[in-house]
This record gives sequence, C-alpha cells and structure tokens, in this order.
Amino acid sequence: MKKAKAFAVCGILSLTLAAAGLAGCGGSVDGTATALVINGEEVNTGTANFILRYEQAETMYMMTSYGLASAGSMWDSPTSSGVTYGSQFKDSTKESIAEMVLLRQHASEYNVTISDDEKAKIDSTAQSVVDGNGDALKRIGATKEDVADALELYTYKIKMKAPMVEDTDREVSDEEAAQTRITYARIALTQSDDSGNVSDVSDEEKASRKEKCEEVLKQVQESEDPATADISTIAKAVDEKFVSTGYNYGSDDTAIDDAVKEVVKNLSDGEVYDGVIEGENTYYIVRLDKMFDEDATETKKKSIISDRENENYNNKVQEWKDAITVDEKTPWKDLTVTDKDSYTVKAEDTSSGSSSTSSGSLTGSSSASSSSTGSSSSGSNSTSGSTSAGSSSSAGSSSSAS
Repeated sequence: MKKAKAFAVCGILSLTLAAAGLAGCGGSVDGTATALVINGEEVNTGTANFILRYEQAETMYMMTSYGLASAGSMWDSPTSSGVTYGSQFKDSTKESIAEMVLLRQHASEYNVTISDDEKAKIDSTAQSVVDGNGDALKRIGATKEDVADALELYTYKIKMKAPMVEDTDREVSDEEAAQTRITYARIALTQSDDSGNVSDVSDEEKASRKEKCEEVLKQVQESEDPATADISTIAKAVDEKFVSTGYNYGSDDTAIDDAVKEVVKNLSDGEVYDGVIEGENTYYIVRLDKMFDEDATETKKKSIISDRENENYNNKVQEWKDAITVDEKTPWKDLTVTDKDSYTVKAEDTSSGSSSTSSGSLTGSSSASSSSTGSSSSGSNSTSGSTSAGSSSSAGSSSSAS
C-alpha cells in the first residue's frame, strides 16, 4: 500500500519528506537574496521558496488523490479571474508566509515562545529533510537553516492559535444549536439528456413518480414499525431513482427544502408524514426521527464554537495585515508556479519496504531532467517529540525496509 509523505503539523511541527520527495530540473536559485519584506522583516528566497514548493507539492498530491487534477495539467490552467492557478497559488502562499511572520512577530504578546527542546527537534527535522532531498533543495535555493526557519514559522502558527482564541465566547444555547433529525426518500422531477442538459419530466412521468412515492409511503406505513422502518431499502425496491438518507438540520440550514421543514414542524418523533411532499423539482417521503437530536445538537455546538474561534483568529490576523505592508522583491517576483516546474510528494510503498516517487515528480523545460533520491541504506531517520499540544514525528525515507 502507498503511504503519502506529508507536511504535518501537530504539537511541534513535523516535516516528512521522503527521499526524492522533490525532484526536478533547471538551474538553482540564490536562496540568500531577500524575497519578501514583511513588516520590516526580511524573508530570504531559500525560506520562501521552500515553503512555496512544499505547499505546491502537497496541493498537487491532494488534488490528484481526489481526482481533481492531473500531474502536468494544473498550474497553467486559467482561473475565472484570468490568471493561472499557479499565479493565484503563489499569491496565496505569499499571504500564508506573511501571516506566519506576523504571528512570530506578535508571539510575545501571547507569551508564546519556542523552547530549547522544540528548537532541537526543529533542527533534527530540518537535517532529515536535507538528508532526503539535498539536490532538490539546492535547486530551490534552500539550506538547512532555511528549512529550520520555515519549520519555526509553522510551529509559531500552531502554538499561537490557542492563546489568540482564548477570549472567544463559547456559550451556545440549545436553541441556537438545536438539530432536528429526519429520514427521507426523494425522487427528482427533472431529467438529464446525454449532453447533461436538465429539463422537467413530462406530466405523465411526474404522475408516475408520485404513484411510486405513494407506494413507498404505503409500505413504510404498513411495516411492523414505521418509526424504524428501512425507508431506503423500501424506496430502492420500488425504483432505483430514489435517493434516501438520514439528515440533521437546524434553523440556519438552507440545504433542506422549505416544504419539508414546514411539514416536519407538525410531526411527532417517529411519525411518518401521511402524504407526498412536493418540493422544488422533487417529491419527498419524510419521517421525523427526533425533533431535538441531543447528540447532533452537541456536535453543532462544537461546530459553532469552532467557527467563532476561527473568526476571532482571522480577525486578529487581518488587523495585523491591514496595518503593515508586504514588499515583494525581484527574487520572489521571478519565482513561478507552472506545470513545467512541478513538485510532488513522495509516496512510500510499504508493502515492499521500498519507496518510489509518484508520477508527478518535478519536470523542467530543459531537455534533461534530474531527480534527487537521497536514499540511505541504513534505514529510516526519524525524530519525534511532543508538546502540550500533542506529538509529532518526522521520517526520512530509506531504500531498505523500516
């Protein structure tokens, strides 16, 4: 099986880059030159480019894993605003770097520091990255010190979140979070042709689908216990077009049809509505499972608190951003994110004890390409440590089984 080597942050930030995790071709970059000046603090090209390229590799890995992109045909594609995804991604990464630098600059306001133990772990992690990706790091102009600086920035980002959101209002009433649980079977009153064009079904077909809903309703009502009847199985036996599911919703939910909400208001727990509900281009059969679902409500409360914390955090960071300038120097402007200069995360084949790069390794525009393997015959290099926030590990890949 293949295990992704990822850029993880948990407790003290851990960077996991297997050997040949970044590979490519093209000339090296002067990492000592200043790339960005953020609120008066210079960030050199080595640090900035390392963050840019690893974020690029992680994004490509995730996008291809979910089938949302293919290697070699993502970054040059245009966005709705006219710029390429690569250009948009680079701007987004610049904002992320600015945020992390600001978090480090404001850390003393929240009594956040990096301990000697954490510094040691960052240093050993940076060494693991260099050992496994030496050639690739040379090409992007990043040294061990640059990697360590990036790791420190990510660590501050992790450690700053909790104290910054400590003043968040965490009081959430049952009324605000209340969740209702229903089970429904629905069938659409639209159809699609081979070209994907959607149109309403004919009146005759609409009548036929209503009859099928009535048949589902009848079987549910005549079951041994309508309150627990398997609506999905019953509906599918009548027509495969039915979609059935359990669903929780609250007062702020816009996904569930208003016609369904109105009917549910007058039902009791376990009651099946005695009729076919016509919503927007859809027929429904509905059962109220719980008017007040305690477990779902507690989950919703946690979600509301999380949203408040994120809003609190983002507002504070945005205030800092609004008060400063980010100066892009020529070395940063010269960096590009394109399909011809693509990075990927290494995948480790754990079934054979060996590792291999995924198919999207960095390729360049020159006629010859090169790759960095940085493999070791002695086994995996690993560092692990923990803070009050949790634990993390970093592993360098090797050519032998772990």
